[in-house]
Amino acid sequence: MSAQFHINTPTSVHFGVGAAKALTSVLPKHVEAVLLVRGASETTAQPIREDLEEHGVKVHQVSVTSEPSVASVNSALHEIIGAQCSAVIACGGGSVLDTAKALRFCLELGSELPEDIGTIEKDSLESSSKIVLVAIPTTAGTGAEVTSNVVLGLTGLKKSLRGRHLFPSVALVDPTLFASAPKAVAVGAGLDALTQTIEAFTSRLASPFTDAITEPNVRLGAQALRKVAERGGEEAWTQMGWVSLSSGIALANGGLGAAHGLAAVLGGRYDAPHGLLCGRLLGPVLSKNRSTAEIGSDAFRKIEHCIEVLSEVFPQGCGNDELSGLGIWLKRYQVPRLRDYCPDRRDFDEISETAVFASSSTKNAVPLKKADFREILDAAY
Repeated sequence: MSAQFHINTPTSVHFGVGAAKALTSVLPKHVEAVLLVRGASETTAQPIREDLEEHGVKVHQVSVTSEPSVASVNSALHEIIGAQCSAVIACGGGSVLDTAKALRFCLELGSELPEDIGTIEKDSLESSSKIVLVAIPTTAGTGAEVTSNVVLGLTGLKKSLRGRHLFPSVALVDPTLFASAPKAVAVGAGLDALTQTIEAFTSRLASPFTDAITEPNVRLGAQALRKVAERGGEEAWTQMGWVSLSSGIALANGGLGAAHGLAAVLGGRYDAPHGLLCGRLLGPVLSKNRSTAEIGSDAFRKIEHCIEVLSEVFPQGCGNDELSGLGIWLKRYQVPRLRDYCPDRRDFDEISETAVFASSSTKNAVPLKKADFREILDAAY
């Protein structure tokens, strides 16, 4: 407990069955118009829109059909020019929430995003937001409802926009909204939440605070993932929602690791689903981290704990690979291998070199080199 650390959790969180019903109570008083950012299907967001309209609130809508990019955010911004919205409501998965966070920033900035988001002034990203943003996740995975970053696709890569301004004002995390997700989406989201939990727990920037909200959830997250995929139910979705939410809080107050570093590079290059990439990379990254960590160190202890838990929740098959059971489970639920996205291994050297410097990779449990990333990629191929 001697090390200094900072806790940054500005988002007000309402969690539990029925939490989404609190929407009108958390909006500014006398609100006249809001921007509703939703997914491609209007089904989940429709009750929210109808509730707002019953309270006399005008609703402007933006539909998000893909992972956000600078171009897609700017295009959405042009759709709502002239709309006088005093609040933004995001109802959807991680892409919807990230788009809404970026749109609110643009609305307050009064301009679209530059192609090079690295040129955005730091002060504008760290300033307090005047427009209320209410995040209502419909998938249990990214924890984007409580994070201060937005992942944006650019040509051949992904970059993150980060700053206090991007934290949602309020998060309404209602497990009843998760159950309608298609099985592949639910599995991908759950794998993202589990990987975030493990990487935030083992991150070199972990603190007593992040340890407290991640260590218990390594086991809970693995168990909840199996329950969600295999039988569902309110309890399973509530557990998965909590794991997702707490992993978002943890990553916002610490960091992640090499699985997310690689997933960012691969996702930008091959347009592959983020959560499924994380799930496929998790085992190889844990194995490489354990072989690299100093035996007896805190990092080694944490990595060993995660591997032990995964081997218990996903019982191993034949052989000595403790994580083989996770691999069998991934195959059962048709989680693609890297070869399904990247048919040519000759790309791996360039990917490995880029991944070394990815933001999440720099916070990995142990420092990894280009050759280490190459071995991880080969193992996941």
